[in-house]
Amino acid sequence: MSKRQKSELQNIKALGLAGALAVSLTAGSMTSAQAFQEDGTIILCSIEPLSGIGTSFGQPNYLGKVIAVEEINAEGGIEIDGKKMKIKLISEDDQAKPDQGVPLFRKCAESDNALVITGTQYSRVTESMWGLLQKKLDDPKDNGLQVPSMSFLSMKAGVTGVSEWAFRNAGDEPAQHELAIKLMEEKFGPFKNYSGAVEANEGHSVAAWKAAYTPALERRNIKPAEYVEWYEADRDFSVQIRKLKRADTDFFILSSHLQANVGAMLEAQRQGFKPKMIISHIGSDAAEMVELGKQSTEGIVFPTAIHMAFPAPKVKWLADEYKKRTKETYMPQFVGLGYEGIMIVKEAIVKAGIKNRPETLAEDRRKVRDQLAAIRDYKSFAGMTLNMNANRDIVRPVYLVKITGGDFKLYWTPDKGFLF
Repeated sequence: MSKRQKSELQNIKALGLAGALAVSLTAGSMTSAQAFQEDGTIILCSIEPLSGIGTSFGQPNYLGKVIAVEEINAEGGIEIDGKKMKIKLISEDDQAKPDQGVPLFRKCAESDNALVITGTQYSRVTESMWGLLQKKLDDPKDNGLQVPSMSFLSMKAGVTGVSEWAFRNAGDEPAQHELAIKLMEEKFGPFKNYSGAVEANEGHSVAAWKAAYTPALERRNIKPAEYVEWYEADRDFSVQIRKLKRADTDFFILSSHLQANVGAMLEAQRQGFKPKMIISHIGSDAAEMVELGKQSTEGIVFPTAIHMAFPAPKVKWLADEYKKRTKETYMPQFVGLGYEGIMIVKEAIVKAGIKNRPETLAEDRRKVRDQLAAIRDYKSFAGMTLNMNANRDIVRPVYLVKITGGDFKLYWTPDKGFLF
């Protein structure tokens, strides 16, 4: 997390970002009397890593949610049963730790009476939290929590299978990486030696290797020339990089997040290991990749769902708003996914016809859950049309980003192909 991001996060928590709009940005329980129609509010819960190792992903996603809630409330809120309701957003910090996320999830559902719980970013935490949910709808033998929950970022393949109350707005990772490999081969191939590095303690990175990268290689009858592992908190990557270099790796798959990526790429630069192609997952979408990795991270390609260079006017507005609040010149996709996710939840609430009363909470949650499952032809602020599939994953187009000249440039789009 950069110093500027830390400063902005402190400002968010201290100032409340537009308290006059009745947006709650601090953690804390509320009585049921405050959480319903009588108080003029709808409760949403937001869980993400706001401190610790995952802050570079959690803070931008959270800020995207905050901007969306502010906008909705500034327009009067959501009309429920003939009365305009403001969204009250309760924020919780899971620190990217399952043992933090699980009790916070239960708090949001049982103490805060949240209509919907949003979050989190790290798949290991999301999967653990969703383990509290009822697995199958209407199972009389399952006493799990019955509250709709939507992650705007967790990428682990199949994670929504934990519960039929679970939803995701992130994209199809196996499809993303199959496309990335295919396009890189067509433009820069042929390649001789494909190798991979996996962040072995992070569920998303392991799942990406097993469910996305490995099947893609197997379809090509390719066996990795080398395979290495490290942990996200490692500081010494010399042995792993040496192995990759000795394997004459020219296509390098970096299934890892920014903390390890920066250290590994700096070590690669030190050893003179520069493969012809490097692809990674969304864990590389953080300003620190360039701020800390500098020249060593040049050329890395990764998928994105939303990019600040999209032509839709609302995307430019959001990027400008993000820059105004953080002083950061680059808006990672997590901001847009947070903003978009709240707008999707709003759409489901509007269509659900809820009563927003203590005695109807269970019924309201089920109605919103069913509307999320029924999302079809939703017009995103970013210009694309979105649909929820049978696995409760939003189906969305894939775009590619390339770190070039110290910037995260939109590299490939479905309509225009390669942009440079």
